[in-house]
Amino acid sequence: MRVLAVDTTSEQGGAAIYDQDKCLSLVLNQEPASRYAVTLFDLANRALAQAGIALHDINLYAVSNGPGSFTGIRVGLAAAQGWAKAFARPVRAVNLLEAMVEQAHPEADWAVPIIDARRGEFFVGTFRRVTDAGGHQPAFEAAGPGQLAHPERLKAMLDVLSRGGQCRTFSAGTIVCVTRAHDMKARSLCESLLPDISGIELPGSLLEAIARVALRAHEEGEPLLPEGLDACYIRRSDAEMNWRPQVTKAGN
Repeated sequence: MRVLAVDTTSEQGGAAIYDQDKCLSLVLNQEPASRYAVTLFDLANRALAQAGIALHDINLYAVSNGPGSFTGIRVGLAAAQGWAKAFARPVRAVNLLEAMVEQAHPEADWAVPIIDARRGEFFVGTFRRVTDAGGHQPAFEAAGPGQLAHPERLKAMLDVLSRGGQCRTFSAGTIVCVTRAHDMKARSLCESLLPDISGIELPGSLLEAIARVALRAHEEGEPLLPEGLDACYIRRSDAEMNWRPQVTKAGN
């Protein structure tokens, strides 16, 4: 099955095409995330050209739905919805935190992906290891929705996990924090605030992991309509946070 994977959540995105586990093409973004509205279709067209196929040859569209750049997320979701509708193909949205854990495949009971959310905050996910029916790499499932956390709150969350607060069978040393190599703030946080917890740094893009997660979800679950795609912002937009309803006096 040919998968077109798209990541527009940050500058470290792009477009790639996979045939099951085989990469047919990979085109990385070289522009700011705010430029995806201009560059995304060029990235996709270049990936298609490298693979020697057309959009109608794609069997599944995979797109990251965040967290990350609000504008980038919206552009990626809109493009994937349009392609899926135009060619009557299935589409899957993949959470970037889940893609990080998929790419890292850590040997641990808990995987905690961390992304710089700016303003002194971080996007954080908590994933627990589950039995892998295939007997290959460790499989993980989300223990809850992604969160927005300050460093102090993140440290408290990890302290709870290390003491087995969410599962008594877990003990210290079974937690791995996952960051991306270009994310200096998340990396620095793990090195300074969490010195007793091991970490994995992911270089490059997450397109391969996005394609794998989407393909697995498609094979295991019901078909998802384009209208079912939803963004995972975690943090509300500035427009939502700053908006105040206008109160008018009676009779005006």
